[in-house]
Parts: sequence; structure tokens; C-alpha cells
Amino acid sequence: MSSGLVWAAVAAWAAMGVYVSVTDVRRAVIPRRAVWPAGIAVAVLLGAAAVAAGELARFGWAAAVAAAVALALEVVYRRWPDKMGFGDVRLIVVNSLLAGWWDPAWALWALMAGALAEWPVAIVSLARHGREARVRWAPGLVAGTAAVLAWRLWVEGPVP
Repeated sequence: MSSGLVWAAVAAWAAMGVYVSVTDVRRAVIPRRAVWPAGIAVAVLLGAAAVAAGELARFGWAAAVAAAVALALEVVYRRWPDKMGFGDVRLIVVNSLLAGWWDPAWALWALMAGALAEWPVAIVSLARHGREARVRWAPGLVAGTAAVLAWRLWVEGPVP
């Protein structure tokens, strides 16, 4: 039962990821009306999976790492609001919650993979537009997190 709940959380996250990526590319916005409901669904499903599997500590660590990432990115956003949109912050927090299910370190790996996935686009944008370049990070953040999730699901399965 807990495996099915984790798969449902991954599915909710994936649907949100596709939607926010397309929206970010088309309109340069990551809609909070998509991210927060998906984030709540992921949290509820992972919480239920933790209860079903008797792994409350696992969910606690995932929530703690997501909170730590949220706090760090809040500071970055307040310090440099023209460099990062708050939609990116919300998306990264949900990504961290889901990736943190396997281990808190995987939330950071997902963030790094997302940044690396978007760097080629960022470099081209910087070359074309100089310091005024605007990068739409959602596709890279989603792709990087998807790669990390695929790896964790392949190696450990939905409930390690």
C-alpha cells in the first residue's frame, strides 16, 4: 500500500512538473495555483505512505529538508529578487520534499541536477541578452528532479 502512495505522489508531482514547465516557457511564470496544491498532495501522500510503512522518521526528514531549502531560498530571494522568481522557490521546495523521501541528501542532488540541466539554456540566454538575460528555470528544475527520482526509484524502489 505504501508503494502505491509513493507512486501517486510521484504522479502528482510529474503532472505539476509538466504543467509548470510548459507555463514557464510560454508565459515566464510558475503558477502557485499549480505548485501548492501539488505540493500538498505530495505531502499528504508521502505522509500516508510513511504511516502505512511505519517510516514516520523518513517523512519527518523529507519535510525538514524541504523546510531548510525553503528557508535558504527565501533568504536568496529576498537578497536578490531580480535573479530568482518566487515561483522557482516554490517549485524547488516541492521538488525537495519529494526527493527528500529517499534521503535528505537527494533533495540537494535534485536541486543540483536541475541547475545543471538548465545551464546550457542559461549560457545561451546570457550570450544573447547579456546581463539582462532571463532564464526560465522550471523545465531544468523538473528535468533534474525527474532524473534523480528515476534513479532512486530504479535503485531503491518507492519505499527504501
